[in-house]
Amino acid sequence: MEVDSEAGLAANAARAEKLAYTQILDTLRWVDLMRITRGIPALSYLIWATVAVIGCGGSEPAGPSFEVSFESMARSAQAVRVEVYLVDSCEDVTLGTRPVPAVASAYVRRDKAGALGEVEPGNYGLYGVAQDADCAVVAAGCAPVTIAGAEDTVAVTLSSLQSEGCPIDLDCSLDTGECIDGTGGTGGAGGDPLVRVDAGLILLYAFDEGSGSTVVDQSGVAPALDLTIADPGNVTWAADHLTINSGTTLSTAGAATKVLTPAQANGELTVEAWVKPASSAQTGPARIVSMSLDPNVRNFMLAQEANTYAARFRAVGQTDWINGSPTIFTTSGTATTLLTHVVHTHKSDGSEVLYIDGVQDRTFTRTGALTQWDPTYPIVVANEATNNRSWLGELHLIAVYDRALEAGEVQQNFTAGP
Repeated sequence: MEVDSEAGLAANAARAEKLAYTQILDTLRWVDLMRITRGIPALSYLIWATVAVIGCGGSEPAGPSFEVSFESMARSAQAVRVEVYLVDSCEDVTLGTRPVPAVASAYVRRDKAGALGEVEPGNYGLYGVAQDADCAVVAAGCAPVTIAGAEDTVAVTLSSLQSEGCPIDLDCSLDTGECIDGTGGTGGAGGDPLVRVDAGLILLYAFDEGSGSTVVDQSGVAPALDLTIADPGNVTWAADHLTINSGTTLSTAGAATKVLTPAQANGELTVEAWVKPASSAQTGPARIVSMSLDPNVRNFMLAQEANTYAARFRAVGQTDWINGSPTIFTTSGTATTLLTHVVHTHKSDGSEVLYIDGVQDRTFTRTGALTQWDPTYPIVVANEATNNRSWLGELHLIAVYDRALEAGEVQQNFTAGP
């Protein structure tokens, strides 16, 4: 029988910090020089950001890290592309436009964190611009920063701006942030809309209630499987997410029959989560979402084990199949303290994929039928019902589909964001 705290993961945890820093760098596309193709009017009433410089634990000398936050949660939700520039000083920039030249620059897609490469120590300005799916600038900001070494982290808060997006005959390119001809853009006229996949969606928690002890199932598929927070004092609500500060259980009042029935009929399932772990040292595995009775029996699970994400799925004939074993894990270093998109898919032929931020990370083949799924198990989030596999961090979204999403659909949900 497979032990719940998977053997051999201690070594992974020891390498977590180094590999997590490398994972951040792998998500970035450096921008050496960016052109301004149209004027972007800047508005007044901006609030300048305060900046903190703190030590970062990355062990690779890859340059300072940056973090971006938003003064307005609404603007954060609209931001699809975030450009960050290190400039000589904030006096050198006009809010809402791109500075040329810049000491260093990078862009991220919704992650709002990354690295600046090799930078000489000194005093600079950290400037950021956020765009929506139509290339309209929705937020900008700049603040002075002091960089002492490659392991520093600098942060900037972007305040609200509003500019015009692409003309009706152009698309927005998320690769350049500019309006382009043709239909190759994302958003704008003729582009693919930045919306989530809804075909097959049977369970959805957006964690945007803002208060209370209930998380509403927003899938629209009856019966609704709302979650009840066992210890409301152990959580903190924000406008668009729920933070689990200390161990508690979020669970449905009854069995998740609407999940089990199509899963057994189709032989397929997708479990998706947008999460921001409190640390990369949580073990157990620490449950993010599970359809289970206790730590030893389940139908499926998505969890965190140190610096990896873990998935289990009940299939008859596998070793310890009643617990959803064997457990499959993502690459070491993929579970960090950054907001991350994690997806596990299971197809009827037994093929499984774990995706991280829209990219295939791990494949596995798990043969065996779903005929022995237990119809009495509830949905449990951030723990087991026995309250001994707690997960801490921010929950932004959890969704379940009654089919295996294709790679393009997973990418679509990642681009759309939580």
